[in-house]
Amino acid sequence: MFKLNYEAVMRELRDYAEGAVEKGALAVILVGSLARGDYTAFSDADITIIIEKTDERPMDRTVRYMEPKMSIDIDLRVYAIKEIRIMIEKRARTIEEIAKHGILLGGDERIIEEIRKIMKIKHLGSP
Repeated sequence: MFKLNYEAVMRELRDYAEGAVEKGALAVILVGSLARGDYTAFSDADITIIIEKTDERPMDRTVRYMEPKMSIDIDLRVYAIKEIRIMIEKRARTIEEIAKHGILLGGDERIIEEIRKIMKIKHLGSP
């Protein structure tokens, strides 16, 4: 039977996050099934990267943070801090997922703490 080695995947994702921070990411946050704990052997890693600012289209800015050599597929979203603020105002599902289940893989932990504070959502903890 197939099984995901969660600890090995998390080590690899933390290394990935370290590289993303070196490239300018303010925060690298894991969401989705790996963060909630309901992952399967076939799960991907849902990653949200927050950057200072950009003039690039969302689809173009992700290229800088792609890593094709990962052992797990990464579903990547890259948002500027201004876009995150707008999503907070709209109480977007992505922001609620970050607040409830997000795991900071790298970067400034104050960003995720501020999102939780503004959203008034208690972190449900890691799996």
